[in-house]
Amino acid sequence: MYRIIISIWLLGFVSLGIKAQEPADFNTINRKTYQLYLSQKWDSVIIMGKQALKQEMDFYYLRMRIGIAYYSKKHYRTAARHFSAALEQNQGDPVALEYLYFSRLYSGQSEQAGWTREEFKGELARKLPPLAPRFFENLSLEYLYNKGVDDDIFKDPAELYPLSTSGQQSTTRHFSNASLAFTNRIAPGVRLSHAFTYLSKSNHYFSSDGITAIYMSEQQVRQYQYYLSPEFATRTGSLFTPMLHIIGISSQVPYDSNQAFQGGSSIRLGYLKQTDIVTGLGFVQELGKVNLHLGAYYSKLNQADQFQNRLGITWFPMGNLNLYAGGYVNSQYEINPGLDGVIRIIPELMFGFTIAEKVWIDMNGSMGDMTNYLENNGMIVHNSFAEVIEKKIKLSLSIPITEGKSMFYMGGMWTSNRSDFSASDPGTTDVSNTIYYNAISIYGGLTWKF
Repeated sequence: MYRIIISIWLLGFVSLGIKAQEPADFNTINRKTYQLYLSQKWDSVIIMGKQALKQEMDFYYLRMRIGIAYYSKKHYRTAARHFSAALEQNQGDPVALEYLYFSRLYSGQSEQAGWTREEFKGELARKLPPLAPRFFENLSLEYLYNKGVDDDIFKDPAELYPLSTSGQQSTTRHFSNASLAFTNRIAPGVRLSHAFTYLSKSNHYFSSDGITAIYMSEQQVRQYQYYLSPEFATRTGSLFTPMLHIIGISSQVPYDSNQAFQGGSSIRLGYLKQTDIVTGLGFVQELGKVNLHLGAYYSKLNQADQFQNRLGITWFPMGNLNLYAGGYVNSQYEINPGLDGVIRIIPELMFGFTIAEKVWIDMNGSMGDMTNYLENNGMIVHNSFAEVIEKKIKLSLSIPITEGKSMFYMGGMWTSNRSDFSASDPGTTDVSNTIYYNAISIYGGLTWKF
């Protein structure tokens, strides 16, 4: 950036001569903001610059000085707005373009930064050439372990479960989840994200046909998932993310083999396989210090249909990634065979900050009946059968390993859950047999950027 500062100094000096015939008010603003700029009195540059803009006094060098003042204070999103205004008055200026590029990059607007980089020419283009397509733009690995219900609750299953009512109930003991994700950079503004996930789960499982009841203390469930999401970013700060998530589930279940001695029945264990899907569209619009988030999704999970919508904002008060806060409202309409549709509203809050730009801390929490529920543009699916997350609090720490290249992260999540009895007859509403419990998850991972 040293070369850029020198360039602006020269441009500011030249501007005094070019505008010598302008009215005195202009000369005063030009001279004082230039002197304040040279003294690096950034707050004063901003105050005087804003006053000039209110008086409809707007010119290239004023915008550049205000932009550099905000940039020096790490208010990158606000700086980008002034560099863009400077470019409207001096199109193709390499100094303004380079500042605009880094402002967008450091504020988390990587797609917008990529579009700006496409406009570089001459020496600037040789130093920072356009980003070429790449099969691996980034790669991440993650592992999560969840500890669910306390096994002591199930010491006497005959007393716990409704033996004479036909239906089933599943309660999470624990599970492990491993995932691999990577992104392809296809072209400017176009990316393709993939994620492969394997989940191994153990449940307390109860099943009854009204005559014979079966309890399994360690029902095994295996889940294989593939997530695909193209990303299309526009020059105006819009991001469209359609997605498809395919979930293959293999659940251990009892069945009657009808091969017992003297014509009786024999209960054996087999695996029930099913494939569920999630599809939808996410949308983000950058609006200065605020990002607007919208989403609409359809899923077919656990033999039910779900329609989920998402509306929220993320606010970056300092114009950079060092501090943010956000709020979302998620609505879900679920249709189960033989039952009336159910509408659920799930509010969500999030907050994050950095400590000395060495450690990033992210927190979020949500509450409501989260069952067959989607998060993170449909990448995360809460699809445990007949189980509901009522409250959720999540905390994560991210630590850069190499600047701009790799990141280590770890975190934990607490959830308040309930397990409900699912009766075979949809008209049975007097048997809920609800089991309440808390669960803890810990996770960690690595992300590499190539």
